[in-house]
Amino acid sequence: MSMERAQWLKKIRENAEALYDHISPQYWVTFGLDVEETHRVYFQKFVERVPSGGKVLSAACGAGRFDGMLLEAGYGVVGIDQSAGMLARAKERFPKVEYVKMSLHDMHFRETFDGVICMDAMEHIFPEDYPGILRGFQEALKAGGVLYFTADREEEADFDLHAHYERAKALGLPVVFGEVADEAAYEWAMQQPELSGEASDIAVYHYYPPLAKVRAWIEQAGFVVEAEGAGSGFHHFVLRKR
Repeated sequence: MSMERAQWLKKIRENAEALYDHISPQYWVTFGLDVEETHRVYFQKFVERVPSGGKVLSAACGAGRFDGMLLEAGYGVVGIDQSAGMLARAKERFPKVEYVKMSLHDMHFRETFDGVICMDAMEHIFPEDYPGILRGFQEALKAGGVLYFTADREEEADFDLHAHYERAKALGLPVVFGEVADEAAYEWAMQQPELSGEASDIAVYHYYPPLAKVRAWIEQAGFVVEAEGAGSGFHHFVLRKR
């Protein structure tokens, strides 16, 4: 990775943390109020594989959107996120959950959890980091543990990937195909007292890998796929540690 790209990615990570801190006060007012049907279906597949009473990592938990569902299923929950603002909202809502300010890149758990969920967050991960984060989930799980995560994919992107790629290259940004990074939208969003979901979505970095690449990374990280499918804007994977 070139120094130029490394510096750009560092800035993108800082922007994402700042944006989520900025929108955190309105999270439980504007966002996070509903859980889509496909998420519920695959969450149930996860629950069927992780016995009640187990310990679950809610990775990139944000304001705890799915943590109530984990608690209702009888799990002990640890939540991690890079946004202090989002974690404050989560702690207000779920005071019994242990929350730790930690990015996915900095996970250091070893065979600690029976299950891990990472919902609607991997789309913000750079291609360089995607395989290592999946490996981090694998290392965090006990033998036979289960991971449920959602992924964006090139085959069904929310944005015109070609247009975003060409525009970023024209601006001299060190992007790879599949990345969406609209810095003007980010700067605008940071000036707004309130944001819609659509406005906040375009303001934060996304990466849309080909589905075949995601499957290859899953295999390399030491998982086997137990269930997968598309719906509610994401591809859903329920995996078991080999």
